[in-house]
Amino acid sequence: GLLFVTNIDSSDPDQLVYKTLDPADRLPGPAGDLALNSYLGFSIDSGKGLMRAEELSFVAGAPRANHKGAVIILRKDSASRLVPEVMLSGERLTSGFGYSLAVTDLNNDGWADLVVGAPYFFERQEELGGAVYVYLNQGGHWAGVSPLRLCGSPDSMFGISLAVLGDINQDGFADIAVGAPFDGDGKVFIYHGSSLGVVVKPSQVLEGEAVGVKSFGYSLSGGLDVDGNHYPDLLVGSLADMAVLFRARPVLHVSHEVFIAPRAIDLEQPNCAAGHSVCVDLRVCFSYIASPSSYSPIVALDYVLDGDTDRRLRGQVPRVTFLSRGPDDPKHQASGTVWLKHQHDRVCGDTMFQLQENVKDKLRAIVVTLSYSLQTPRLRRQAPGQGLPPVAPILNAHQPSTQRAEIHFLKQGCGEDKICQSNLQLVHARFCARVSDTEFQPLPMDADGTTALFALSGQPVIGLELMVTNLPSDPAQPQADGDDAHEAQLLVTLPASLHYSGVRALDPAEKPLCLSNENASHVECELGNPMKRGAQVTFYLILSTSGITIETTELEVELLLATISEQELHPISVRALVFIELPLSITGVAIPQQLFFSGVVRGESAMKSERDIGSKVKYEVTVSNQGQSLNTLGSAFLNIMWPHEIANGKWLLYPMRVELEGGQGPGQKGLCSPRPNILHLNVDSRDRRRRELEQPEQEEPPEPPEPSTSWWPVSSSEKKKNITLVRAGQAWGSLNERRGCW
Repeated sequence: GLLFVTNIDSSDPDQLVYKTLDPADRLPGPAGDLALNSYLGFSIDSGKGLMRAEELSFVAGAPRANHKGAVIILRKDSASRLVPEVMLSGERLTSGFGYSLAVTDLNNDGWADLVVGAPYFFERQEELGGAVYVYLNQGGHWAGVSPLRLCGSPDSMFGISLAVLGDINQDGFADIAVGAPFDGDGKVFIYHGSSLGVVVKPSQVLEGEAVGVKSFGYSLSGGLDVDGNHYPDLLVGSLADMAVLFRARPVLHVSHEVFIAPRAIDLEQPNCAAGHSVCVDLRVCFSYIASPSSYSPIVALDYVLDGDTDRRLRGQVPRVTFLSRGPDDPKHQASGTVWLKHQHDRVCGDTMFQLQENVKDKLRAIVVTLSYSLQTPRLRRQAPGQGLPPVAPILNAHQPSTQRAEIHFLKQGCGEDKICQSNLQLVHARFCARVSDTEFQPLPMDADGTTALFALSGQPVIGLELMVTNLPSDPAQPQADGDDAHEAQLLVTLPASLHYSGVRALDPAEKPLCLSNENASHVECELGNPMKRGAQVTFYLILSTSGITIETTELEVELLLATISEQELHPISVRALVFIELPLSITGVAIPQQLFFSGVVRGESAMKSERDIGSKVKYEVTVSNQGQSLNTLGSAFLNIMWPHEIANGKWLLYPMRVELEGGQGPGQKGLCSPRPNILHLNVDSRDRRRRELEQPEQEEPPEPPEPSTSWWPVSSSEKKKNITLVRAGQAWGSLNERRGCW
């Protein structure tokens, strides 16, 4: 490629045409290795301060040079030639490095910087498509300069067009625009300059979809003030036979102040005109400046004052109510509008809020937040042929449009430094047995004296004794801590086996207010607001034991003191080991109490009736539970053993019937194993109903883990010459009082 440069100004004596050498005649140098068909001159730009201060240099892109692309910086020599001085090469193959160029001073250091587009760049892993390289001039030295790379989305052709906008936000630094015509319907990204170079986050993104144009951003032209408002405008081209003009809006720099009276709130000194409340006056003042100084329109600012912002953001009820607020404003807000007639015009607005009664949080400051916005007038539709209407200004995007002001309470009981440094301590935290409504007895401790032992034998509740103090940690230096503890609380987290039931105190005046959540697993107790220096409070939490089951081995309660005064607090745990004591009793009687062991020995096949088996013996066993119901504690089991057989292998006692009476409530069920007639003899019984069919007998079943209806006979190897006692069966269920007969 060749590059030609001439001056078209007839008044300039330099009318010569400068050009690069033909590739066959090029001289060795920075661009000496450019091959044919490199497309040198595909993009061009020029500027002073690229190589030397106040000297004009030319820049040409060669997007096909060495398959990676290159950019050449050239100068004029005395022989009508353009001589290359610096060559910058692309980093990726076929990226199109040099497809577009822009020369401008981004960091305002007096040296021109270079922006190079590479629209075919792609990064598959990071899903990037198109790139723009920003080279910051190091005083005319380009060797070793590492460019900053800006990237677009895949297949967007980001960087196919570049434009120098000028200073569109009037911050003293030049800005640039980058086109990405295939990012959706097309986008144009606006980047601001800064003292460090370009700001990598775009300040604005113009979208073709918003204006109904596809391939939006294929070409760009900037830096010209079309409407004469001293702000440069941007013209965006497309492949859709349409160009769009974007006019830059003037930027307003708003100054704002918040004045508060009184500066500190004294809850002991009501100052409202009506009632016995505390009121605070607020005044907000605004003014603005803009560039140029001749630009001075009438500006309307809408503002909102939000009271107790931090507390509201925490989900708590604000402590203030604005007395002069709009009909649509919530109680904690007041809004208004100020009209600024010209630059430097200062206008103020006044309002007042009232502090709510019975304020609990007297330590945290009340934060008032001022936010404001610019009223945008409606633009009238222009008739064809009419001039462009003036564009409305905007607020400086780099200037915060909010302001916070804090109103503190007069802190009493916080020492000379007005910093409340409390010293809340949980002195006692131990489990107790409840003797009466207000009498409690500590539980016994284990051998180590560290863990309480709780024997559950019918107690519906258990007590937790708590003592909290707020005393100086060092009596020799009482001013170090022990100040009033504002919003002092005790937070209690209970295990699933315990539930909050109530609170008791030996002194009714010390009884705290305790509230629990819906399932009574979390309790918050208010200890005072504030809990004064030197204060001490003792109380008992009443906890229900209804959730304790047979699997419960310990009780662990987490306790955490809390205050908004300055103190670092950590949770502690109090534990108790659980064992269950049930006052079960068992009695038995045999009817008759004496029998004669005699008669003719018969085989099992000869037995036709119960009379053939032998004399009847009735054993009546009574089990009583005088303590807590077994509903949540599992089941109780009764094991009965009886003489089974004699030395000659004949039966001694043979169970015929099992009867259960009493002790069964709703949902309770008692079972016995084995069922009667363990040998399945075909005998008649006039004393009972016809039996149901029995399940097949298992020959050698394993020992069952739980009660069943199976019978486990004694194998022949277990028969002894003397009387053998074997287990006959199990009865299980909720035993309040149960009687069984055999």
